[in-house]
Amino acid sequence: MDCKDVAAETLYDVLHDIEYRKKWDTNVIETFDIGKLTVNADVGYYSWKCPKPLKNRDVITLRSWLPMGDDYIIMNYSVKHPVRKRALAGEGGVKEVARECDLAGKDMVRAVSLQTGYLIEGKGPKNCTLTYLAQVDPKGSLPKWVVNKSSQFLAPKAMKKMYKACLKYPEWKQKHNPHFKPWLFPEQNALPGLALSDLAIQHADSLENIDESSLSETKDDRPEGSDEDSVN
Repeated sequence: MDCKDVAAETLYDVLHDIEYRKKWDTNVIETFDIGKLTVNADVGYYSWKCPKPLKNRDVITLRSWLPMGDDYIIMNYSVKHPVRKRALAGEGGVKEVARECDLAGKDMVRAVSLQTGYLIEGKGPKNCTLTYLAQVDPKGSLPKWVVNKSSQFLAPKAMKKMYKACLKYPEWKQKHNPHFKPWLFPEQNALPGLALSDLAIQHADSLENIDESSLSETKDDRPEGSDEDSVN
């Protein structure tokens, strides 16, 4: 996707900023960071809405990122870990909440990110391109209409929504803790430390396989234009 009037560093910030994602990503149910491994690697949780009547999905991923001059890369893959608490680092400090992260949430199916990520390439001070790679096992036998809808409608709409969010981000960030960017300034990161030895790759074959292939599409309750003014 070509992103006109969007600087590469702005798109990089948008992809990192969890609080902002909750504003523009209408598919997100819950997302939070769990812990950090290094200054440019952490573990996080993300759950999202699937087309009805499918069950929603969630993942736990190890994410790493790297600025490379005018370009940026963010990559992740699914992991298992023994952490029983999550830490929310933000304007209000750190708040720990008990949670069993290794179990899929209520009415959720645990999906697997085999390799997912973003490549941002700067094309001058106000333009960039975004390449999005998603190799995900959603776990379960999905009906054909889901595959068709995802490739023909949902994915392009998500990219368009992301682009609109980038245009609004500088103004939004000025009003919401503008100097807090732990992905750029590691000293701001108050997440608890994790050891790589405590993590294991999440293999898809170890998870329950849900057969949803016979489900028929139903009308989504969310209004079609619900994401247009979601960023305030």
